[in-house]
Amino acid sequence: MSKKVGFIGLGTMGGPMATNLIKAGHDLTIYDINGEAVEAIASLGAKVAGSAREATEGVEVVICMLPASQHVVAAANGPDGFIAGLRSGTTVIDMSTIDPDTTRKVAEAVTAAGARMLDGPVSGGSAGAISATLTIMVGGDADLLEAQYDLLSAMGTNIIHCGSIGMGETVKLANNLVAAVAMVGVAEAFALGVAKGADPQVMFDVMSKSSGNCWPLETRCPVPGVVADSPASHGFAPGFMTDLMYKDLGLALAAGSEVKLPMTMAAVAREMYAAASRQGYGRLDFSAVAKLLEPGA
Repeated sequence: MSKKVGFIGLGTMGGPMATNLIKAGHDLTIYDINGEAVEAIASLGAKVAGSAREATEGVEVVICMLPASQHVVAAANGPDGFIAGLRSGTTVIDMSTIDPDTTRKVAEAVTAAGARMLDGPVSGGSAGAISATLTIMVGGDADLLEAQYDLLSAMGTNIIHCGSIGMGETVKLANNLVAAVAMVGVAEAFALGVAKGADPQVMFDVMSKSSGNCWPLETRCPVPGVVADSPASHGFAPGFMTDLMYKDLGLALAAGSEVKLPMTMAAVAREMYAAASRQGYGRLDFSAVAKLLEPGA
């Protein structure tokens, strides 16, 4: 059934997700500060709003897909924020990856406005956003997820209820911690093997059938030409940007600090992504961390 949806945030992930909602027959009103991004989705039939509040007025569901906590807070609050435009019964789904505490604070304000909220961060990168095969990790009431399941299914194929509000974000941060640390391990392994004279294709063939197999190896082999659709084979075009992985590791470390959990590997990996960003790789795919290990780097 078609729904009226306000969509806020049309970047690398949000643009394809909004596109898939339109393809599924939903009626979208869109908002983003990037005019080119807005024009691209408007050309598909979406209405254009002049503010987050305007994108919210008169819709059944509001979806946010923004880069970081501060962007969600800015979009939510103030006279032009989406909370000001909510009506009783509206559902807000924040699909951004932000810290769980911010999610809960926004949810409290949404509830006070008479609406309800889910958090639904995603995994799968831009390829998953384009193909509508994202994994969506949902926090919030189960009945609300059930009511919005068909809408989410237009953007993803694996929709998993993770618990109460904020649990989607918590599980997402844990997932990205694994991906980030494993990517550094894969990068170091290939740097070692190549430096010692091993054929990277042979290394991939062995690892992919052995205990070293993992998602970063399969999708982000850091040596160009080994995996045809790996970012390394396309100039490290993202995917999922290095700067965003750095941000997510920071959120994970902050969450760990709150529960007094030592997270040595996450901290070391974050330093690697910070170094990659300083070298100018921040907007490349996060597998570009491997470039730090190239001869002469």
